[in-house]
Amino acid sequence: RVYGNIIPSQNRAQKLLVTREPVGVCSLITPWNFPCAMIARKVGPAFAAGCTVVLKPSEETPLTAIALAVMAEEAGLPNGVFNVATVSSSDVQSVGERLCTHPNVRKISFTGSNPTGKKLLKFASEGVKKTSLELGGNAPFIVFNDANIDDAIDGLILSKFRFGGQTCVCPNRLLIESKIAEEFTEKLIKRIEKFEIGDPTISSMDIGPLINSKAVEKAKIFLNFSFEI
Repeated sequence: RVYGNIIPSQNRAQKLLVTREPVGVCSLITPWNFPCAMIARKVGPAFAAGCTVVLKPSEETPLTAIALAVMAEEAGLPNGVFNVATVSSSDVQSVGERLCTHPNVRKISFTGSNPTGKKLLKFASEGVKKTSLELGGNAPFIVFNDANIDDAIDGLILSKFRFGGQTCVCPNRLLIESKIAEEFTEKLIKRIEKFEIGDPTISSMDIGPLINSKAVEKAKIFLNFSFEI
């Protein structure tokens, strides 16, 4: 439960009270890569504030959302508080627009790509709705001359290659100070060459598949671009 505050006033005859009230129906749109955690991070605070939600999970991973909704119902959550809308890939844009423009929706929360975030923000602006966007970036991984190279490579492997590089916090650029750039590159290549690629349910594997063919094509574009520069 979310509580309010009493703030000290300069005037002893006054009290400043801060109350927190539910904003209303929240449209929550989550990505595929952390289908349980991302839902929990959005749904939990909404419930704590007293809001009802309409959740649209990724069309790639809808079953986790359905399972969470079933568990919420079994735990005694009233009907209509936790609503899940699963859609096919062909209906994603129209449903996303509806979730942002419906007059009963007062708040939108989205985690995903920049292009999609821009579209949703445009839809939400028509009703001047409260909007929270967690979008993609172009994060660098920076290593200075005085760094422990082996430790830096361990950190890069952990941050860049988990989930096959398919998380929103994966670094997209390496900025290595010139003095150690050659040594860093050589050691990194040796580590990557040892990766085992295959079925991620097998514990000995280091890298599993990408989520779909579109992701594969995107990876090829980045690879070809790196050779060009």
